[in-house]
Amino acid sequence: MASEDPTRTKTIRRTYEQRLRGGFGRINSTIREAVIKDDVFGLREPETSDGVEVFAADDVDPPPDLRTLSEAEQVERFEEWLAEAQESEVLEVIERDENRFVRRAYERGLEDADTNLRKAGVDVPGTDVESLMRRPVHEERLQLIFSRNFAELDGITNAVSQQVSRELADGIAQGQSPSAIARRITDRVNKIGKTRASALARDQVVSTHAEATLQRYKEQDVEEVGIDPEVRVSTAGDTLVCDRCQAAADGSPYTIEELEQNSHLRPAIHPNCRCAVVPVANTEAAAAYRAHPTAFRELHAVGAFRRGVTYEALAGADRDGAAELVATHTGAVLA
Repeated sequence: MASEDPTRTKTIRRTYEQRLRGGFGRINSTIREAVIKDDVFGLREPETSDGVEVFAADDVDPPPDLRTLSEAEQVERFEEWLAEAQESEVLEVIERDENRFVRRAYERGLEDADTNLRKAGVDVPGTDVESLMRRPVHEERLQLIFSRNFAELDGITNAVSQQVSRELADGIAQGQSPSAIARRITDRVNKIGKTRASALARDQVVSTHAEATLQRYKEQDVEEVGIDPEVRVSTAGDTLVCDRCQAAADGSPYTIEELEQNSHLRPAIHPNCRCAVVPVANTEAAAAYRAHPTAFRELHAVGAFRRGVTYEALAGADRDGAAELVATHTGAVLA
């Protein structure tokens, strides 16, 4: 049965996501300590504690004491502090012209592309991934991905700043307590910052993997590809494919040009997508894929087309014949 994660990028996605979420988490710890414990806005009534609790701020420089400023100045100065904190804690996880998580995803895409091409029976020269990465076509593509990723993350931090400033201004105007204001603004950091950054990390790793494989297929003169859909494991123990991914897979094979021009068909198809693209090496392979797409993907996954199964045999088989080929060569039972 197909892999749960055809891209094999789970560790890359998880590490990237954790680094971004950790940055926003440290900022939130600092906000809670500054607003509640240190009362930087001077909101606490004399002789009251407001349930003050000591928080560990994890070495993020705190905002300055803003108690002597007007409400408008407090919001402005806090927004300036937040921008600096997000710069150091979130944006510095990556750079405009470098991103080690995206780079590793691209390398994995090239590695998987060569593996998939060999499984499809294509004679691929044994070129190491470091040499491939130095080719201009891949260097240029990677720089575009770096810039796109940084711009999207920068957009997330800007959205956090806007939302936090609004919540802070409203909370101060309403005379809310330090705890209430801290809850309001840290909620925005969580809901906007952590949530969107997590989705970005997952999406960019999978989409980068797909872009690398497509570029490598083009280098080997492959014109068409199929979608190898992610598999979700249900509580009943059987496997299910996401509807959107299945629809994209059912519509393939696509030309590489079609995928490049239609982002809704190209992984990442949705924010949690883990689909990959597999090569359809020639016209015979395209006929086999169109006749029995699921059987094609199962046979390709185990390298059956390199070990004697012909595309013509699959293309000419009926439903039962295709299922028999899969059972014989993979042990899987097609539904």
